[in-house]
Amino acid sequence: MTTSNSGVRRRLRRTSGWGFVAPYLVLLVAFGVAPALYGLYQAFIVTSVVGPSTFSLTQNFSDVLTDYRLPGASLNVLLYLLAWLPALLVIVFGLALAIDAKRTKFAALTRFVTYVPGAVTGAAAALLWLFMFSPQVSPIGGFLRLFTDKSGSFLSDQTFPIVLSVMGIAAGAGGWIVVLYGALTAIPKDVLESATLDGANAWHLVWHIKLPLIRSYVAFILIVSIAQGFQVFVEPTVISAGAPGQVSRTWSINQLVYSYATDNSNYGRAAALAILLLIVCVALAVFIIRKTKFYSIGDR
Repeated sequence: MTTSNSGVRRRLRRTSGWGFVAPYLVLLVAFGVAPALYGLYQAFIVTSVVGPSTFSLTQNFSDVLTDYRLPGASLNVLLYLLAWLPALLVIVFGLALAIDAKRTKFAALTRFVTYVPGAVTGAAAALLWLFMFSPQVSPIGGFLRLFTDKSGSFLSDQTFPIVLSVMGIAAGAGGWIVVLYGALTAIPKDVLESATLDGANAWHLVWHIKLPLIRSYVAFILIVSIAQGFQVFVEPTVISAGAPGQVSRTWSINQLVYSYATDNSNYGRAAALAILLLIVCVALAVFIIRKTKFYSIGDR
């Protein structure tokens, strides 16, 4: 009887587990897997200016890679990542380590204050920063005028990586600080105390104890941030619409994808470029996972 009851309980646990997972699986297939497969199919459909569409394994990819706008958009995104990602990591790690080192009764308030700027995201953040970087109305307009062009504008394709970097740090740093602080507080105190008794100073604790133990969180932040950086779209789209002529409508790679689909009704090229972007992001994610041993357990 006992064996029979334990078997029933195991079956109930499996059933209840699938019951929790099933809604997510439905949404994943409907809004993740199915659109991805349809996009992959569209990447091989060549839209003709005159006549019916044709099937080709390489035509859309060739057309996208030879588009004169792609190198400029790729360079813009690369400059944005080079300006934004290192600054984000330094600020996030620095503030998280500082909050962890000085744990006071105001720690919760400190985490809340660092997270608040991240509540303004997307189009709202773009409009806010469009105001902040407009010398005519910005509270720091006097400083911005030192860097304006002949027309009195600060925004341009050249300065936009810096503008986006400021926006990205303001929107994303707070959330990552909270995540890293949680990871740091999970480090066993006896490990830190043992290292201190062995003569480790604050720098040794950070470099040799804390950072290795939160390595998987570092990898996760890198993977998500790189994917977000390569797919930047909302901010440059809103700002280019709010400041016409100052920022290109195809400034980023994702904007070029959008231009293919909406301006040219060429969904094949849009899908092809999206797939190429996906391949780059996945390749970088695999590289980070391998280098950081993201799924390694034994050596942690």
